Amino acid sequence: MELNLNTKEIAQRLNISVRGVEISRYRLRKKLELDRNDNLQEFILGF
Repeated sequence: MELNLNTKEIAQRLNISVRGVEISRYRLRKKLELDRNDNLQEFILGF
């Protein structure tokens, strides 16, 4: 998060598909009960 990587860059570093990154973000938002409009990065950095 702090590296300001886009989805494609994250996927390349983790050696997974772009869709895999998107699904992981979706699942994390669901667990944290965040709306799609909420900024995930701001939420995480708030701790």
